Amino acid sequence: MTKKIIVWDLGGTKCSAGVVVCQPESNTIDCQQRATIKLSQTTSLEDLIQQLERDLGVAFSEVDAICIGAAGQYDNGFLLLENGYPYPMPFASVAKKLKWPRFEVIHDYAPIVCATFTSYMQDPKNILRLNQCEMNSQGRRVALGIGTGLGLKDGVLFSDGNFWLGKNEIGHIGITTPPNGSKHQLDRHKAFNHFLHEHLFLKANQPLTFETVLSGQGTVRLYQFFYGDSEPVTPEQVGIKMRDGSVPEMLDAFAWYVGLFVGTVQLIFMPEGGVWLTGGVALSHLEVFERQDFYDGIKASPAYLSQREHYPLGVLCNPEHALIGGGYYAARRLVAAA
Repeated sequence: MTKKIIVWDLGGTKCSAGVVVCQPESNTIDCQQRATIKLSQTTSLEDLIQQLERDLGVAFSEVDAICIGAAGQYDNGFLLLENGYPYPMPFASVAKKLKWPRFEVIHDYAPIVCATFTSYMQDPKNILRLNQCEMNSQGRRVALGIGTGLGLKDGVLFSDGNFWLGKNEIGHIGITTPPNGSKHQLDRHKAFNHFLHEHLFLKANQPLTFETVLSGQGTVRLYQFFYGDSEPVTPEQVGIKMRDGSVPEMLDAFAWYVGLFVGTVQLIFMPEGGVWLTGGVALSHLEVFERQDFYDGIKASPAYLSQREHYPLGVLCNPEHALIGGGYYAARRLVAAA
């Protein structure tokens, strides 16, 4: 029997949502309608819901389940975000008032890793493969996001279609000086670390973390390190410079840190199911994955390198992957269990 699911991909500034149709018998999932609304254009959670219902053409109370992949932590019926949503997010009380079906608010990267459990991975239009290693379908895999912040979720798919998901906060891992690399790369890394402390981007004893470098604000810090622009710049302005080829030194450094991050994740999880990157910054700068510094960064930590070279690596390019993955999660955890 066909099941209709509403899926959200909710970030700090915008919400994308879709009407996902699944056929539990054949395990097929299809996103039939999609809408995106900036939170600044809404006044409350109920207003956001009303606008999504209008754009999607369906009342949420009439579907089989609702799955909300969201930035932040869901606690005691409220969704909380460190930097704050523009208004309160009391999902439990609003869902009860609006007579929603069964729903769940989950970590925003849980749907991303769930997308890797689906036929989404079989369509080459959805994936930019960075190597051609075979994916172990029941091996541990990692969805890795580089955007406003860093997101990660690891998971394992079982033979019956059920799954296990891990819990982690990857962006706060500190960056140490890696054992391998050219003299230029290692000197650049030390100088950048010194620059961050000297200009008070980091406090005296505060460690350099991956989120410090690879988030949207991290690109601004890298730009200021290389080009010393006294005028304030935004991540969007730096992004334009990265794409037009006017900041090659910075792009090399950014690529190296992305590679170092990927190599660190490989060592932590040893993911035979692969590392699959996505996120606004990653998708806006696919040229990063063509640079030698990216691959040098992966190899900068040489431990188990011969084994890690056999793990799949790619970029999830189709923006519907969060909705497809959320649909898969809901079909297994909400609809099937109802």
